[in-house]
Amino acid sequence: MPTASISLPHAPPMPNYRDWPTELRGTGNAFSALYIHIPFCTYKCDYCDFYSLAGHQDKFGSYLGALEWQMQQEVGFFGPIAPDTIFIGGGTPTLLPPPFLQRLMQMIARYCNLSHLTEFTVESNPNTFDAQRAAVLADAGVNRLSFGAQSFQKSELVMLNRDHDPQSVERALTLARQAGITNLNIDLIYAIPGQTLESLTENLSRAVALGTPHLSCYGLMYEPNTPMTARAQRGLVKRTDEELELEMMRMVAEHLRRAGYERYEISNWAKPGHACRHNLHYWNARNHVAWGVSASGHCDGVRWKYVSSLQRFCDAMLNGRLPLVEMEQLSPPIRAAELAVLQLRLASGVDLAGFEARTGLPAGDKLAGVIQKYQNHGMLDGLGASRGLMVLTDAGIAISDTIFADVFAALSVP
Repeated sequence: MPTASISLPHAPPMPNYRDWPTELRGTGNAFSALYIHIPFCTYKCDYCDFYSLAGHQDKFGSYLGALEWQMQQEVGFFGPIAPDTIFIGGGTPTLLPPPFLQRLMQMIARYCNLSHLTEFTVESNPNTFDAQRAAVLADAGVNRLSFGAQSFQKSELVMLNRDHDPQSVERALTLARQAGITNLNIDLIYAIPGQTLESLTENLSRAVALGTPHLSCYGLMYEPNTPMTARAQRGLVKRTDEELELEMMRMVAEHLRRAGYERYEISNWAKPGHACRHNLHYWNARNHVAWGVSASGHCDGVRWKYVSSLQRFCDAMLNGRLPLVEMEQLSPPIRAAELAVLQLRLASGVDLAGFEARTGLPAGDKLAGVIQKYQNHGMLDGLGASRGLMVLTDAGIAISDTIFADVFAALSVP
């Protein structure tokens, strides 16, 4: 088994974070959420556009070393960070062997104040999860796990280039519960090429039967520069018909509501009290710090992103350079428009009075035309509107991208 001990040359300090706006210095207490990216996978799924790499297990040690230098320097710049939530995603964080996983947990405890932590999530693929990893995570205070099931049909898993079998999902959930971690999520994808309403119904039924308090159900996206998109463009796979995909979306909603789940965001369903707190920070555009290759952070309208290259990230960090590829200061109208679009994804919608108090923009005036247009067509909840809320109906969710574009356009013009 690989060892987690790392011997690294002394890395010079970052150059005073000269690329960062000085007003961000000392703002550590403003971050309510922390995201950490672990890019390693056993296989690269055909539909995935997150930065991840198949193999490269010989890079575990150097990556954790680079990650620790980043933690040191950012805590030095921002000051103490005491997040309400932590989310470790990827990639497949649980591909790290237990000694490396334990080292990562120790690094987090060393550089963060965990006294305010309420939710600590780690993503996992079912076939990379075992009793040792479960014990390491539970001992470190992880209290939520998210498993990428995607489907319970072997043929659909093959289509997605997933490398686990359907039975491994239940085994992983059992191990998590035995370790004392009961706040669990399963990811499912629908509109997979070749999927039928019958196979989707079976997927939903099997997911519900596993008893997790949270389910994420996404329609398959054909992202640029992914193998799935390339296969579709070459005619090797046939995209699901738009009408069938809409029927699948309706089926998901009906099935999960009957099972006692509440839709609190377009693609996310939870039993009462089990909405993902970390993702709610994102959908409410709260400040979050982000560590790792390709990770993106945000603080008070300043947004930044790290390079999407494992080698460049490690080389830069271990040689005292900051591998930023994006740094932007959002204008007040753009920041307000993004907030409205994010909140409109939520079942609670946009509270127009609260939005105006937070942004200073008269949302009711700027959005009046958009609200009237879509309310007249049944895409916005009339009852919500009477209470000063902008809330999508199920019909509105089906065309949400169009509504988002109109909302953004109405608010982003000064």
